[in-house]
Amino acid sequence: MKPTYHHLIFWGHLIAGLIAGVVILSMAVTGLIISYEAQLIDWANRDLRVTPPVAGAPHLDIETLLAKVHETKPDLNPSGITWKADPAMPVTLSVGKEGVYFANPYTGEFLGEGHRAWRDFFHAVTDWHRFLTGTGLPKETGKAITGAGCLIFSLLLLSGIYLWWPRHWRWSSVRAVMLLNPKLSGRARHWNWHNVFGFWSALPLLCIILTGLIISYGWANNLLFTLTGSEPPPARERPAGAPGGKREGSGPAAPQPSLVGLGPFLAQARQQIPDWTSLSLRMPQKPGAPFPLMVDRGGRGQVQLRTMLNLDVAQGKVLPSPDDLQQQNLGRRLRMYARFLHTGELFGLLGQTVAALCTISTILLVWTGFAQARRRFLKP
Repeated sequence: MKPTYHHLIFWGHLIAGLIAGVVILSMAVTGLIISYEAQLIDWANRDLRVTPPVAGAPHLDIETLLAKVHETKPDLNPSGITWKADPAMPVTLSVGKEGVYFANPYTGEFLGEGHRAWRDFFHAVTDWHRFLTGTGLPKETGKAITGAGCLIFSLLLLSGIYLWWPRHWRWSSVRAVMLLNPKLSGRARHWNWHNVFGFWSALPLLCIILTGLIISYGWANNLLFTLTGSEPPPARERPAGAPGGKREGSGPAAPQPSLVGLGPFLAQARQQIPDWTSLSLRMPQKPGAPFPLMVDRGGRGQVQLRTMLNLDVAQGKVLPSPDDLQQQNLGRRLRMYARFLHTGELFGLLGQTVAALCTISTILLVWTGFAQARRRFLKP
């Protein structure tokens, strides 16, 4: 029988799925595990929650807070400090990317580093998700494999939509590929599940896959900038000895800049944006430079609800930051959106839940795809 275009698409879809299925399954499982990372770490650190001395009690000013912390931890020079609007949440003291410590924002009591094992676990799962870390493969090789898996997944999704498309738009035909049929079993059930889960997750999965390609590939990232008429950012130079070297933040902390006079500017920022949910202060890279302050009015990944400010103590001003999202070109704004659209965090808890459901759908797609292939090649 002469092969038709439909047959070619079908066999291409089947073979590509068999080749990339394990990698796609790996990314789906790890993506599911880290879907609620921020919430789970907050839950794990629930014993660090504090009680305000009185209702509406103010936080200690930053100089007093760090002076109190240094009484217990004299060598702790944070590179970043985060306050939460929730009065029961501790203040977070970050050292690079790895060190995270906590303190009571009302008394300055040092509370330790919380449940580090949870952070290490999620860090390891994220590294597996992106680079297949732990398999013995070099990081760049693992990144190339997961990127290729994401690219093949995009082709599977598009070819799957073509194969799903009913030849005759009658309710009986549409129902077979849109609604689960609990009466089916064996091959018919796997076919039904594969179509139904693919149909209902296709649109959000397409967003997750496309943003994954932007994160994985420089050409996809540059294409985003080019299509928006923006200049692509220069490629980042890899630090010497980066592979196998120490992680950022694992070395000695930089000297603490002077915090004298910073407190009133933090208070001004709070008054300027009264509906803030968190304030994240970073230490400047150069002495005398302004202190970058990120003011969030939403969740961790809701960049559209984020304002970047510079606290310039030398000039005595709170200034807009050139890093603020609204100051960026369209390409940079979309790139930032893509980062958190991939995880669903751009839309808060609802977006995270949709992303998590898509990972479950992907797991079922791989399972039902393998099951159908087994029945096709290894008939019982």
